[in-house]
Amino acid sequence: MAWEGRFPVTQPFLWHLRHDPAVDRINQSILGERYETSTRGAAKTALSPIRSGIPALLASALLMLSGCAFTTGHVDLAYQPTTQAAKLAAADSPRVSVTVMDKRPTQVVGQKINGFGMKTADIVSNTDVPGTLKSAFETELNSRGFTDGTGGDVVLVSLNNFENQFTLGFFSGDSTATIGMQVTVKRPDGTVVYDKYVTGQSKDWIEVAREGNAEHQLNAAMQDGVSKVFGDSAFIDSLKKS
Repeated sequence: MAWEGRFPVTQPFLWHLRHDPAVDRINQSILGERYETSTRGAAKTALSPIRSGIPALLASALLMLSGCAFTTGHVDLAYQPTTQAAKLAAADSPRVSVTVMDKRPTQVVGQKINGFGMKTADIVSNTDVPGTLKSAFETELNSRGFTDGTGGDVVLVSLNNFENQFTLGFFSGDSTATIGMQVTVKRPDGTVVYDKYVTGQSKDWIEVAREGNAEHQLNAAMQDGVSKVFGDSAFIDSLKKS
């Protein structure tokens, strides 16, 4: 197979690599093995090392993207509060309590991929995800002058999605984290005064599809989602009125 004739690199070229049986033989060579090369018009095969620098370059790029792809990844979530938030609560604003319900279909927050874009291992959180989100809401409420406590309004957060996804490019890829949550404010008598589905996202390019990149984007996505809630004047107004 003439690798040299396949350049310049195009999307059809990348698609062909993922569906070409020869890729399996290249992958074996990464592990220090030798692969079989079939020659046109010949009935026999011979063992030979990769002689072209192009497959070696490809293999290096794929390994760089993969990282330690086959071991479970762990992330530590930490919310970064908004700086210099204005005091918005009135003197007679009711107390506020926060409840977070975890309705995610899985506790996995992401998956590693190898150099061919195949999922190889889960990424899980060492930190309690609903607890981190609850703390984020409480921190932002306190910074705006609202008082924690029962017997007042209830901010009910239903966490439906929180996940990072890696996508593959040629020499680099993307890490995209998203969060989705239903945010509801209820009065002590159960009356709903605010109800909205909020999403947050963070995306950046990466060189290695590893848990450290996922952790950064997950933290940023949570911050983005919470910021959108507290940036909504209707949400703040629902808490200021008794």
